[in-house]
Amino acid sequence: MTAGAQCPDGIPSGFELTKTGLFWLNGGKEKIERIRICDPLEVVARTRNENGDDDHGRLLQFHTHAGRKQRWAMPMELLSGEGREYRARLLALGLEMMAGPGARAGLTTYLHSCNPPDYVTAVSRIGWHGARFVLPDRTFGDADGAETMIYQTAAPIDHAFRTSGTLKQWRDNVAAKCVGNSRLILGVSLAFAAPLLRLLREESGGVHIRGSSSMGKTTMLVVAGSVCGGGGPTGYIRTWRTTVNGLEAVAAAHSDSLLILDEISQATSGRDIGEAAYLLANGQGKSRARRDGSARAPVTWQLLFLSSGEVSLATKIAEDGRGHATAGQEVRVLDVIADAGAGLGLFEELHGVSDGQTFSELLKNAAATYYGTPLQEFLERLVAEPNRHTEFAKATRDQFLGAINIESYDGQVQRAAGRFGLIGAAGELATQLGKTGWEQGTAFAAAAQCFYAWLLARGGKGPRELDIGIQKVRKFIEEHGTSRFATWNDDPARPTNNRVGFRRRVDAANSESPFEYFILPEAFRSEVCKGSDATALAKEMVGRGMLRPSNDGKHFARLERIPALGGEPMRIYCVTSTIFEAGENDEN
Repeated sequence: MTAGAQCPDGIPSGFELTKTGLFWLNGGKEKIERIRICDPLEVVARTRNENGDDDHGRLLQFHTHAGRKQRWAMPMELLSGEGREYRARLLALGLEMMAGPGARAGLTTYLHSCNPPDYVTAVSRIGWHGARFVLPDRTFGDADGAETMIYQTAAPIDHAFRTSGTLKQWRDNVAAKCVGNSRLILGVSLAFAAPLLRLLREESGGVHIRGSSSMGKTTMLVVAGSVCGGGGPTGYIRTWRTTVNGLEAVAAAHSDSLLILDEISQATSGRDIGEAAYLLANGQGKSRARRDGSARAPVTWQLLFLSSGEVSLATKIAEDGRGHATAGQEVRVLDVIADAGAGLGLFEELHGVSDGQTFSELLKNAAATYYGTPLQEFLERLVAEPNRHTEFAKATRDQFLGAINIESYDGQVQRAAGRFGLIGAAGELATQLGKTGWEQGTAFAAAAQCFYAWLLARGGKGPRELDIGIQKVRKFIEEHGTSRFATWNDDPARPTNNRVGFRRRVDAANSESPFEYFILPEAFRSEVCKGSDATALAKEMVGRGMLRPSNDGKHFARLERIPALGGEPMRIYCVTSTIFEAGENDEN
């Protein structure tokens, strides 16, 4: 029989698979050397991608010495070269292998030669693939007669989609303690919302929970993560302490699922946070080349993420002085204040426990003991009747948006409200399917409460770009009010360097009276309002009483006679002291 030919039992010619191990019968007719390669290792199927034309591999199966069955979809590309990568992976999974060169060569030959008749579909991204949902160790929705679908990657994936305990134990010990605590309910509902994104054709995005230390933020993250998985030293939680490129791999490993990132202050820079906000929401990594120079398909994903930190996204982005958060970034990452206003930090109801610290430890211990089953049982129901459950989620979200009178808000706020509505709808769906144990309406009410908390912290329901523009004008005057604004009656012979305008007290006779600032038109447009629509900003400032228009109200810049410029009437923007009063309520 020629090398690589299959025997009737499926084992390639020249190999022997017994209960004690896999052996290579190496040699000629006169002398055959029986080399033990490893513990029993089966190649149960061939793998290929969804199109059937790439990413070929082999599905390997064996038992560890502890008796646990292990399966790994090995890409065939790992057999190129010396094969170190595939051997390292098998060792990590618990396969006992011989160390000699003959055994190593024999294992590579065996894997090359095995060509079982069955095929399975291999995918390199978790989440939805048609009507099926793939997790690293399990596929939901495999139908009779359809080709089995499994997860396959060249490099091992570090994931926490593990389970511990039963759904009832999680409901009784974790979900039940969330009742009465709007932020905890929001976090749990967010975990159930992530698999709905693709079904409802919603965009990716996140929620950032902000507050001082010992507020309960980490507890919220741990509780939310327990829906999806846990185990290991950090459970389901990841960290912001990574590069943007590293975050691509993390995002791909959480596609159609919840990604949890702890402590935004650990990110390397504000610029990285800004890029990360767009990266996670846009759902696609950078285009890269293969070793041969051909284009590699970029990594893609769709997800929701939950983040925490003592500072907001906007503060982190601005900390290095190189930029500020855009309205797009702030809508993609919704900033919710952790303090729920009940004097208990993030908590509102302690369920009979004496204090917030004890309640926090109780929740974290429960979430570290019971985890993962809620998501998996939720997915079982979701893939069984996706259309029915999608319609329920849509109707519930629409009900949420109607209840908050969505039409009265700016488009940016409407996008954010849609995210809160989706989260609330997911929590209601999970409740209807028996996964939370909550009363109907619980998730809906919590989402609404958190939406109004976000709206209050945002400062209103108008376009955020205008708020950011006003902050820039205020900051410019605060930084340059005495150095680049000449006094109203300045001597023209003593010019102010890089002058942008003038300042004058509202009451010239009162030395304690506040200043008004008069900004020259070109300086207002090109420098003070740089990066903003100066006309739209001036209109908004007039509406808020921060800019005095012309006497007839037809012009944003008014006619003034400035003594230092000879007293001839000229158009100039007059910023009132009201702009500083508004700034007193801004975040530090």
